Amino acid sequence: MARRPGNLPVDLSSFVGRAEELAEGLQHLAGTRLLTLTGPAGVGKTRTALRLADTLRRGFTGGVWRVELSGAADPAAAVAETLEAGGALSPPEIASALGDRRLLVVLDTCEHLLGEVTGLVEALLGRASRIVVVATSRQPLGLPGERVLGLAPLPLPSAVRLFEDRAVAADPGFALTPAVSPVVAEICARLDGLPLAIELAATRMRSLSARDLLERLRHRLTLLTGVSRSVLPRHRDLRAAVQWSHRLCDDEQRRLWALLSALPGPFDLAAAERACGAGLGPDRVAPVLAGLVERSVVLRDAEGRHRMLEAYREVGLEPSGGRWRPAVQEPLRGAGRSLRTHQPGRVARAVTGTLSARELQVAELITEGLSNPMIAVRLDIAKRTVDAHVRNILAKGGLASRTQVAAWVAENDGQAPP
Repeated sequence: MARRPGNLPVDLSSFVGRAEELAEGLQHLAGTRLLTLTGPAGVGKTRTALRLADTLRRGFTGGVWRVELSGAADPAAAVAETLEAGGALSPPEIASALGDRRLLVVLDTCEHLLGEVTGLVEALLGRASRIVVVATSRQPLGLPGERVLGLAPLPLPSAVRLFEDRAVAADPGFALTPAVSPVVAEICARLDGLPLAIELAATRMRSLSARDLLERLRHRLTLLTGVSRSVLPRHRDLRAAVQWSHRLCDDEQRRLWALLSALPGPFDLAAAERACGAGLGPDRVAPVLAGLVERSVVLRDAEGRHRMLEAYREVGLEPSGGRWRPAVQEPLRGAGRSLRTHQPGRVARAVTGTLSARELQVAELITEGLSNPMIAVRLDIAKRTVDAHVRNILAKGGLASRTQVAAWVAENDGQAPP
């Protein structure tokens, strides 16, 4: 049987996870002709969109086509060239040239050309009734009838599986042994479950052990640079991927980004207004924060809590010269734990004991999101010793959780309470 036309690239590596998202995407496309995949830098929008498009290939006699827009100045010209619709055509002319062809078009990386892309998509969908569009963007296109599929970071099992797969590709001798497995899980958690960050980190297995890699993740933007030869500059390292978003923000959004980067963990709108109102203006925090959520710079959960991924926090603090500290890590999706919004006054008053130097070290590492086994590795002490230190910290401070320990350390900058 002849192969249907199209230009989808051949996968050179395995596709890990996203079964639920693919099923949801297929469900959306049963009732719409425009689906936009959104999410933060490096979350896997392109790979998921292409896998979704490939799944639907049989239903499109005119082919499934990817149009890469990250380096384009004119999306209409890019579409016309890819689909061989003719020379320099306007969007309505492209739609007319395509006629009644049954096509699925993947418009990949739209966020920097939203105005031009929305005009193009409106023309294609309005004048060519058999065209379906799947777009990838860090924010929705905002068109009538659009369905949005938001991609979150990978849950822990999928993140670990992705790391293992890419690490074996980089170093065939790599094995996810019982000793290595918790280290890899900690690496994936520290990287927020971002596929791009995990893939770049796994490539370092050529020259580092898993423990060495974990030790160096405090400098993730430097560590995960220059390890990929992707043709797209923003996919070559983690900093480039996040800075792409930074450049697309306006001045107010970049200012709030920097201010929010100093917060130690998840926050609600009221906390953001208290912390950032003086620097931005109390009445500007809510609308500007909404813009950052729209652009996938800040993530918002169903309960109204916000959080910023660590790579975004680090980039947010770079221009201001502020001190970067890893935030209290929220568990990856599906990890089975929850993290509640910190109440500063309650925690500060609860800390009444005096911590030893070693206990302060342990408390600092709790703030970095390390588990007890990983703290033992970092300090080269037994896990049971770490367990005892954590119990002492909780007892001396009258604290109820590791989250409260981390919040206190962030507030007091690691100084022992009086």
